[in-house]
Amino acid sequence: MSTSAAIYLLSTLGGYVMTSFLLLKYPTLLHQRKKQRFLSKHISHRGGAGENLENTMAAFRHAVNMGTDMLELDCHITKDEQVVVSHDGNLKRSTGVNVNISDLKYCELPPYLGKLEVTFQKGNVFHCLLKHLFH
Repeated sequence: MSTSAAIYLLSTLGGYVMTSFLLLKYPTLLHQRKKQRFLSKHISHRGGAGENLENTMAAFRHAVNMGTDMLELDCHITKDEQVVVSHDGNLKRSTGVNVNISDLKYCELPPYLGKLEVTFQKGNVFHCLLKHLFH
């Protein structure tokens, strides 16, 4: 190996080691940390389940009017690829029918029960005024 090749190899290796060390010690040298632009103090789970029928526009409107910062909701897709907002993928709790949303076409979705228990607050039951929420 010639002297110039050895110098080239050592300087390249030294540069690699030095750069790796600097980037490990100071990871924000190349990329600055992203500033958090949204600080949420209040999140309405399922749109505020327990105050309104969960995952409905009425629940979401109420939560926004009460000053919530963020609405949490779950979405599922029907067999004919329609999006349905529902906490559960299975409709047993909300409709009494033991079927998955993904196994039905949108037009086949059963109506909500007259009462819907809030699952994270046992004994708290919300009475539904609407007969059919999917249509």
